[in-house]
Amino acid sequence: MTWLAPIALVLYLALGWQFCRSRLTRHAVARPTLEHSLLIVALALHGLALWPDFVTLPLRFGAAEALSLTAWLAMLIYLVGHLAYRLEGIQPALIGMVALLLAASLLLPPGHALDYPQNIVSRLHFFSAMLAYAVLTIAAGVALLIRLADRRLHRAAASLLIQTLPPLLALEKLLFACVYAGFALLTIALATGALFTEYIYGPHRGLSHKAVFSVLAWLVYGGLIFGRFRSGWRGQRAANWALGGFALMLLGYIGTRLVLDVILHRG
Repeated sequence: MTWLAPIALVLYLALGWQFCRSRLTRHAVARPTLEHSLLIVALALHGLALWPDFVTLPLRFGAAEALSLTAWLAMLIYLVGHLAYRLEGIQPALIGMVALLLAASLLLPPGHALDYPQNIVSRLHFFSAMLAYAVLTIAAGVALLIRLADRRLHRAAASLLIQTLPPLLALEKLLFACVYAGFALLTIALATGALFTEYIYGPHRGLSHKAVFSVLAWLVYGGLIFGRFRSGWRGQRAANWALGGFALMLLGYIGTRLVLDVILHRG
């Protein structure tokens, strides 16, 4: 099964190149059905590569698995979301981000064995946290595109790739849909994480680095939502806040796992 993830990565890279090429050449004939069918194949191979990590006991989970699972969920959410939203133009940025996360996961060592009790609260925490990372990864990708789209409004000559992006208002609608969903999932993850940590380690364990950065990210996303409702934040300001929250989330979990798994070699 170890060869499935590299094959999925090659497919992601090839499809990312295809999306860029077809959007950069005016006369290229786009084949969205074939493109998305191949994305589904890549997603299936990626999922099969992840499968042993979650069915083999004891469960092992660390930075590599977190990056790979986040990439897989982000691509899954995109493939489902494109049925309801006009997402044409975001594929190069999204696939590039997914390929980068998957490539990084292949370079990292396997994670540590999960030795804590598995119950409803711990599983709810795990899945809500991973879904939050995936949804907010898409939000970060959309935020980057908003910055590009904003440049399009201020420059007469823009690249064809930028010209193919959805309208700025459509990107903002998608951004806040992801932020609202991600904020709700992150809230659940923080609440269940606090309950689970108190149950396992007692009430006086204190805040870990992961918890501190996660709470900071939650505050940033909460501030973005408040600014949207209170002052109508949009455009580059909203994009910058979304990117800031995403950076804090990466520092919180992925950064912590990199230090523990790669530098300190412990779980």
